[in-house]
Order: sequence, then C-alpha cells, then structure tokens
Amino acid sequence: MSDLDMVVVTGPRESPYRQSLHWAGQPVEVLVHDERTLAAYCDDNPARRWPGIPRLIAEGTVVSERGALGRRLQTERRRQLTEGPAAASPAELEAHRYELTDQIDDLAGAEDPDEIAFISCRVLTRTAQLALLAGRHWQGAGKWMLRELRDQDPDLTERLAQTRHAPTRLAA
Repeated sequence: MSDLDMVVVTGPRESPYRQSLHWAGQPVEVLVHDERTLAAYCDDNPARRWPGIPRLIAEGTVVSERGALGRRLQTERRRQLTEGPAAASPAELEAHRYELTDQIDDLAGAEDPDEIAFISCRVLTRTAQLALLAGRHWQGAGKWMLRELRDQDPDLTERLAQTRHAPTRLAA
C-alpha cells in the first residue's frame, strides 16, 4: 500500500515541512512549501540526481489553485525531468565501478548463504545505480529504482530481475 503524496504551496513561510497523517483510512504525506522553498528544493534535484518532488508535481493532479501556479509549476518540473539529472564525472563512474567490482569479488568468494543474500542485494542495487548514473538517468530507491531502470533499460532490468535468486548469474 502506498501513501498519497500531496505538495501544498502556501504563501511565504520560514521553512518547508512535511507531515504524515491518515485521511479516510489512507496514509497521506503532505509536503508544504512556499514558491521560494519549493524552487530551491527542486533546483537542487538535478545535482543530487533525485526526481522526488519534481516528479510529484510533473505527474500529479492539480487539485486547487489560484491563478495558473499549478500549471506553471507542472510545466517547469516536466521540463526539468526531461532535461534529466547532472552527468556523472569520470571519477564518480570509476568509484561506482570499483565498489561494484569489489562486491562482485565478495559474492564470488562467499559461502555463507546469509552473506550471499546481503551481498547479492548490494550488487543488484549498485548495478542498477551505476547503469542509471552512466546513462544520465534519474536515480531511485526501492520501487522507484526499478521503475527508473525499466524506463532507461528494460532489457537490463529484466536480466537483473532474473538473477535475484541466482547469485552466480548475478555475479556473471
């Protein structure tokens, strides 16, 4: 079960906040910003390669607005998502490759089934992160990592998904 995410844009405020609550038995996460704090948060996302709130705004439904603020914010964030995140530097890519290679070596040498499970999880995650990073695609976590990887490379996603119970295939 997923929560309902709501972005609320208010008049000027000192700082943004978030609140988790329930409405009609459903979990709701409310993210409250003014235009200035929302812009600052969203403008930082390409460098962090994280599409969180920009995706909520771009793909969400404007429930209520005064003037054309909601439509303008959606247009801006759709453009931001299309432009994609910041490109990775060669040093970042090399660091990710190094860590992934180290984890694959650990996986190849592991005999403890519990260690294999944990290392496999890390190899799967780091492989997806590296593929997204190398492809200048947005990062994600949990279900969003899978969705981002499917969007970027459906074939790789399928191959990785088929290895989740086969550590030897994953290492290969």
